[in-house]
Amino acid sequence: MIDHNGKLNTIREDIMSGIGPAMLGRAITAKLYVSPNGSGADGSTWAKAYTTIQGALAAASTDDHDCTLILLAPHDTYYDIDTTGNPTYTGNYEIVGTHRLWALIRNTHASATSILKFTGKVSLRDLAIFQTGDTNGITITQGGFRSRDCGFNSEGLTDPATAIYIDGSAGLTRGGIIEDIQVQGHITYTKALHINASKVNEFHNMRIAKCLTGVHIEDAGSDMNSFDELMLHNCATGIDIDSGNGSMFNNIHFHGCTTNVDDAVGDSNWNNINAELDTSFFPDNFTGVTVATHANADTWTTVPVEIRSAAAATKPFKIVVTLAEGSAAEKFRIRLSNDAGAAWFADNIIEGEVNAIKRVASSASTATDHVFNKGTQIVAASKSESGGESVVVWIKLQEI
Repeated sequence: MIDHNGKLNTIREDIMSGIGPAMLGRAITAKLYVSPNGSGADGSTWAKAYTTIQGALAAASTDDHDCTLILLAPHDTYYDIDTTGNPTYTGNYEIVGTHRLWALIRNTHASATSILKFTGKVSLRDLAIFQTGDTNGITITQGGFRSRDCGFNSEGLTDPATAIYIDGSAGLTRGGIIEDIQVQGHITYTKALHINASKVNEFHNMRIAKCLTGVHIEDAGSDMNSFDELMLHNCATGIDIDSGNGSMFNNIHFHGCTTNVDDAVGDSNWNNINAELDTSFFPDNFTGVTVATHANADTWTTVPVEIRSAAAATKPFKIVVTLAEGSAAEKFRIRLSNDAGAAWFADNIIEGEVNAIKRVASSASTATDHVFNKGTQIVAASKSESGGESVVVWIKLQEI
């Protein structure tokens, strides 16, 4: 006989909790409750809830085939992990609070080095992680991680520490998602997101403010990570790329950062980068770079001419204007390439004019959305109506 009332009560309980297995989209094998008002009996209901997060984590299964849902009630002060070193948990967990500011989590132990470390599969949602001293926030060493709608605050740091550490150093990780995250840091001490030996992850809608480093990527295996809608405010360094290839940066917003991008690799994809970017001409002189046309009319330069060397490109950059001056009173075309002339990303036309004193320059915006990596060479080719002429070229840059 089916206990309809019992089943209905379970459904009601899931609804009142604000989350059920169907909403999570995961196979939950057990559920535990944590509340400052609980009795601490066994965590099976709110009345019997554990009063500490570590109590629930210690009671949860560590079987690789289990996944425990841990629900946190709001707390009028904070949940204190109060554990030395890196409190490490090996099971599979879905840990869910009620709001990124309603259930603060700290580790106030004098010998703590992090708040929580997870070596199994983990998903975190609606949590508030508060760091003090030199204590790191959350460390994750397993692929497929999830963190959504969480807040990290490290304004109370007194020494360097990391808010979110994705650590695949013991075994390359992949396939994680972090989205809708806020990190309020300390400009002298906080590294907001550290990605080490982890690939093909997605980072969406992150607001990172007042950090020493917003995003740090290292290890050669940290390839093809995707970043979209990142807002980096008033950081010493917004994005620091020390290693890894093929990362994708889309809709990145820098505001007030001392250095927007520190890129030691030069192999990323950039699109729609927004910042207060100054402009400068290259070369920084009145001479420019002379690009001779072919001897034949309407024929491109046989060998493209270097406008800016790879060594000169120390940061990602955009070209916003091409300025050119023709050597004769006729029409010229100038095109630019970032791959030694295999393909061309800009094509401009000018008409030179001659008067009694000098030839007159003409300029045209490239209207390009291309953002080029550090170490990118720019070359140019030109042609003219009559052939055998030359054009002097400058490019106007915005370095990110």
